[in-house]
Amino acid sequence: MQLSQDSTNVYLRVTPTGEFSSPVFDRDDLGGVQALLEGVDPETVSCEPALAPVAQSLGLRVEPPPQEVLSARASIGTFMAWEQRGVAGLGADKALLFVQAGTEFWEARPWSHWDDSQPFHVSISGPLTRTYEGSIFGGEDGGEGLALYEQTGALKTLMDLQGRGRSEAATRLPAIGVTLDNRPSYAVDALAAAGRAPRLPLPLKTGPSGLSMPSPLEALVLVATLRAVARLDPGRREALSTVVSGTEQMAVRVLAPQPRLRN
Repeated sequence: MQLSQDSTNVYLRVTPTGEFSSPVFDRDDLGGVQALLEGVDPETVSCEPALAPVAQSLGLRVEPPPQEVLSARASIGTFMAWEQRGVAGLGADKALLFVQAGTEFWEARPWSHWDDSQPFHVSISGPLTRTYEGSIFGGEDGGEGLALYEQTGALKTLMDLQGRGRSEAATRLPAIGVTLDNRPSYAVDALAAAGRAPRLPLPLKTGPSGLSMPSPLEALVLVATLRAVARLDPGRREALSTVVSGTEQMAVRVLAPQPRLRN
């Protein structure tokens, strides 16, 4: 894990069902593993193959982690990356939801049918009721994701501003969105090992005051929209996704434009 001026390793003790203890930060494998063993019977512990030299010196078994452990490590890695990027306030539960929805979006690859100049109609009903103008982006250069603009016609305004070289003004249009980032590597590697999309889902919010973090409710809108868009294809241009917020259920309906054929 890269810090501002240095780096450290993060060591985790995870149960077979995915529950984990507080992480240990250390630059030395031996010290990190020994700290995890405090108060634990070593006979009940196994180490992943990457820690084989330390495991052998401590008399521990070496075994590939089960899927539940890999998934827990991926969620923890995502949350730690969020903390470094300033969005940890959404909570670890939201990180898990974004990992799952981001993987569905990644596997569906909707950017292969639509490009970022085509507006999507996104309507929200429930605890939050409003409409957004959506945009999907991604392709050979990476940077996959989606944005939901608060104003109708915002996508055209965005394109006009960018065409006139006013990129900074374009980023101040009121919107929420999520990008699938290829860094930091520790989170991406953990996600890939767990069979998830090898990208960090990063929620964000833009507006006149600059870049900020979406509200918890807006984060759920993004999760539901990712899932709805993942269900679209050239033969299905409308999809509905629901998400629970407290005791209420919120519905997100996405209507896509006519797909653009690509070579």
